[in-house]
Amino acid sequence: MAYIRPLANGNFRADVRLKGITKNKTFSTEKLAQTWADSIERNIKAIPLMSSAQLLEITEADIESMGGEELFKQLGIDLFAIRHCAKLEAINALSKKELLQLTPQEIERMGGADLFIKAGKRIRYKTFREVCDEYLSRWGKKDYKGQMQRVDYWCQFFGDRIMTDIDIFDLREHVDDMIDAGDRATTINRKKAVLSSVYKFALSRGYVDENLVRSVVVDDDTKRRDRVLSDQERQRLIKACQVSHWDKLYLLVLMAMTTGARKGELMSLRWNDINFKDGTAFLGDTKNGTSRELYLALVVIAELKCHQEIGTGLIFPSLELPEQPMDFRAAWRNALKAANISDKDVLNTDGSVKLERFTFHCLRHGFCSALSDAGKEINQIAKLAGHKSIQTTMRYIHQGRDQKRQIVNELAQAFNL
Repeated sequence: MAYIRPLANGNFRADVRLKGITKNKTFSTEKLAQTWADSIERNIKAIPLMSSAQLLEITEADIESMGGEELFKQLGIDLFAIRHCAKLEAINALSKKELLQLTPQEIERMGGADLFIKAGKRIRYKTFREVCDEYLSRWGKKDYKGQMQRVDYWCQFFGDRIMTDIDIFDLREHVDDMIDAGDRATTINRKKAVLSSVYKFALSRGYVDENLVRSVVVDDDTKRRDRVLSDQERQRLIKACQVSHWDKLYLLVLMAMTTGARKGELMSLRWNDINFKDGTAFLGDTKNGTSRELYLALVVIAELKCHQEIGTGLIFPSLELPEQPMDFRAAWRNALKAANISDKDVLNTDGSVKLERFTFHCLRHGFCSALSDAGKEINQIAKLAGHKSIQTTMRYIHQGRDQKRQIVNELAQAFNL
């Protein structure tokens, strides 16, 4: 039954109630309202009488003109199921395990991810970027912004790929490209660790069957590097830093040499972190997620006082952007050059390494080695360096031949040999 009634604003409302279905719509004229109501009444009577062949032939425009897909559903007709009957039968015949093992190509051949979703079936259709977004949304550790940037590096290459469509050959090829571009093993492994973390998350959520990243091995040369400055080299470097065009390079290198702090830890220090009375610096955000104190030598305190400021500003700020740390790479390279210390491996004629390159991080290595050579206990070194495990400290400890020879001689004497 159709009802047409005028509204206060001059329009007309059409109400259709038939076979338990209620439809209504507002029109500008009574004639338009009546025409629509009559059409809806006819369609409510006609749609249930349509054959499957007729339902398959009608277009989206036909469906809309007949009252929309909702009207068909109200009349008990599932157009979606009718149109995809054969494909839905094939999908419904799959077990849960088979559904999760489908490749992106097989999903597409069977009707696409949307068909599986509408059928209420769980498949692995997420793109790498979608998995990364979910991974980051659950990131509960420090440095969210930094991790987001590191994850985005991989999204540039795999972002739009279906997660399960990425294979070990894709990962190996990209790693090979990084090696060919001259990236160091440590740099590659650092980036690879982020990718592995994403895959570990994806594995825990059932999006992949294995962490492929673990199978892509890159030889890491960090454990073989134990470059420590000689006394002469150390003095040359200190003098070069004292005359650097950046007036705080000497202070930075002095702190690195005597505290063993990481570059990032030192560059994040602020003036209110320094306790001049106690001779300490507070590190509230370290690499391993714990806070610790740095104990400052008198020479460091004296140099800090030469630059001392009041407030919460960075001790080593950028000259252009004071809230960002200074980019001191050019000053560091110039100081190494002036001190005749190579920042590249010095090779023998056969290509083997004669003298390893010296990096800023080697100052931390020298700190640990010097403490070891001075006879300090390994647990003391680990505490001062901020290492969580003794195994990490062992990587940094370097003893020269003289120290090793002395230890052996002392042992022989203890045995009365």
